[in-house]
Amino acid sequence: MTSALLMMLTTVLAFGQYTVSGKVVNSESEDPLFGVNIRLVNTRLGTTTSVKGEFTIPSVPQGSYELVVSYIGFETERQNIQISSDQQLSIALQPIDQTLEDVVISATRIDEKRPFTKTDISAREIETIYSGQDPSVVLERLSPSILSFSDAGADIGNYVQFRMRGIDQTRINTTLNGVPLNDMIDQGVFFSNFSDFGNSVESIQVQRGVGTSSNGVASYAGSINFESKRLNTAEAGGQLQLLTGSFGTLRTSAEVATGRLANDLSFYGRFTRTTSDGFKNSSGSDSYSFFLSGGYLGEKDILKVTAFMGKTENDQSYLPVLLADIRADPKTNYNHPNDTDNFEQELVQVQYGRILNDNLSLNLTGYYGGSRGVFPFGLSDTNQLMFGLENDHYGLLSDIQYENNGFDLAAGIHAYTFDRANINYTSPNVSNPDYQDESQKNEFSFFTKASKQSGDFTFYADVQLRSVSLAFYAGQIQSFGGSVPSGPFNHERDWFFVNPKAGITYSINNASSAYLSFGRTGREPTRTDIFQGDGSAVNEFNYLAIQDEDQVKAEYVNNLELGYNFSDENYKVSANLFYMDFENEISLVGALANNSYVALRQNIPSSTRAGLELQIEQNITNKLTYNLNLTRMTTNVDLFDNGTEQFRDVNHIFSPEWIFSPALNYVFSDYLSLNVNGRYVSESYMELANLSGFELPSYFVMNAQVDLKLTNTLNASFFLNNIFDELYFTDGAPVDTDFDGSIDGPGFRVQPPRNFYFMLKMNF
Repeated sequence: MTSALLMMLTTVLAFGQYTVSGKVVNSESEDPLFGVNIRLVNTRLGTTTSVKGEFTIPSVPQGSYELVVSYIGFETERQNIQISSDQQLSIALQPIDQTLEDVVISATRIDEKRPFTKTDISAREIETIYSGQDPSVVLERLSPSILSFSDAGADIGNYVQFRMRGIDQTRINTTLNGVPLNDMIDQGVFFSNFSDFGNSVESIQVQRGVGTSSNGVASYAGSINFESKRLNTAEAGGQLQLLTGSFGTLRTSAEVATGRLANDLSFYGRFTRTTSDGFKNSSGSDSYSFFLSGGYLGEKDILKVTAFMGKTENDQSYLPVLLADIRADPKTNYNHPNDTDNFEQELVQVQYGRILNDNLSLNLTGYYGGSRGVFPFGLSDTNQLMFGLENDHYGLLSDIQYENNGFDLAAGIHAYTFDRANINYTSPNVSNPDYQDESQKNEFSFFTKASKQSGDFTFYADVQLRSVSLAFYAGQIQSFGGSVPSGPFNHERDWFFVNPKAGITYSINNASSAYLSFGRTGREPTRTDIFQGDGSAVNEFNYLAIQDEDQVKAEYVNNLELGYNFSDENYKVSANLFYMDFENEISLVGALANNSYVALRQNIPSSTRAGLELQIEQNITNKLTYNLNLTRMTTNVDLFDNGTEQFRDVNHIFSPEWIFSPALNYVFSDYLSLNVNGRYVSESYMELANLSGFELPSYFVMNAQVDLKLTNTLNASFFLNNIFDELYFTDGAPVDTDFDGSIDGPGFRVQPPRNFYFMLKMNF
């Protein structure tokens, strides 16, 4: 009887379940296309093609579907199919005329045949989890080895930063359409001024490790390339978004796109306003941003302008808090309630692309980036110190690309000048600065990349040359009562880096490939490194160190990557081993500068990082999918000298051995789906001597997301974060709470307890 019931149940479940399979080729060359995205609209069913261009979607219920087949550089294919039996499809994609957007992407990104470790994130993947978070949080969810941390405890609003393989974001190359987003002098990237940046992103490529050459700061820990919304394939329409939830958060956003008009023009724009009280006391944020792009899309010539601007006021909450104070009140904030900064930032890109012939294309881009604002540091209501800065960044980049019969060659240049004025004063006397200095950084770089396919092998080589100069000028050294030289202060440093990379990719079969690569990159120190942690001024405590080039030297990394990729109708697996060998690494040591904001760093003669990174996507059934990001990493610092004592064979700080991020997604119907995701991060150290009691504890948090399709144009999402109300920390430092020169204990940046957000999207 039981056997009969099981047989009947199996028959019922299998009834109406069919397989859609086929092959996708280039309509002109008839070559198979690898990595083509195939999905059934309004379902979770989809896959990508194998090396032979083949695909299979199993367990498709009977019914009518819209099949969408998309691939970069080709026209998107849409077919209405009726499933009542197994389907075998032959699909030929039409190459589109190569546009500036394609030229820029291919110049700064790599495809599956290049021997580097990467994660590609599509607009659909971003949209699935996006609720207005800082891009750092999106990257943390969708790529291994990335951890974000927030000052205010909230992922929306205020300052959120991130690390890759335990290395901070000042050593991660970040670009938009190939144009640098990093501050060239301090080399960090701050998305706080670009609230809702993720809504205007078409795709992201994360390269971990040295990777391929890119524009801007050195790809030392890795690189992140954002692509803005595409004009060539955009559909006319608009969207309104409203998000509200914990910590008084309110985000309103409006988007409009014209699509490609009859005169080959296309325009896109988005405006967003975000306010939040923050989780911690006096940690609120108030921001607005614009994102605009438009251009002419000709057959052989394209002119595109992309511009965005943001303005933010953030209450300061960066000081780590002692555990006893956190337990008494998790919202404890040591910063003064009047500490509110005020910054604005903009970036304008003008890009011209020309298709010279079937094999040759040219890209030329000019850009301007600017920022200005004040950062307070006050311990009282009166005589508050205000650190101001103004940045102007002018750049030009160009590249030319040649492709023919399995041979690819690219070469490019990048030149920029970056000017900064540091202007400090004491509030309320804002008209009479206490101090001012000027910094200027100039760079000229050149790269060339070549790859050749021979049978199942693809060989790759890449070299980048960077010539960098950084100069400082101050009318007078700032004195606090000590004796300093009178008159102006001048200092200049120059560096020249040769950054080579090479590797090989082997196509094992139609579903899998392996790669091996080696790269070396050098990187200059930041202004803050040179100024011994106090980048606000040339003063009596740092002016001698600034002139001593042995105080902080350029750092280098030798990076070895060995990886394997597999993809079929049910699984997509990427696994890699990495080994990073550092020379004079400018390492975080776990101490804070006198302003208690900047984390101090110093050269470490020899250190290493090594580990395993794993990504798995699995279609368990046609309704249930599983994702996993995993990192297992070990680190070693041969010798750390803190000036009074030496420590041997210690671990890097903020570099946990394990990061484990699983996720399950279940589609109940075309109108309802549920995603449950978690993150486990093992213990790590917060200072480089690895002293007992100064650890960042391990933690596990779980989140859930429910998506509802209310009508054809209205969707709702509910986000529940930290379901089990875990008390956890993502950053910290030894702290001196009363500034008496004695460490009072480990301090932490606490993350929020259970919290929720509700979002509505209306398309028109």
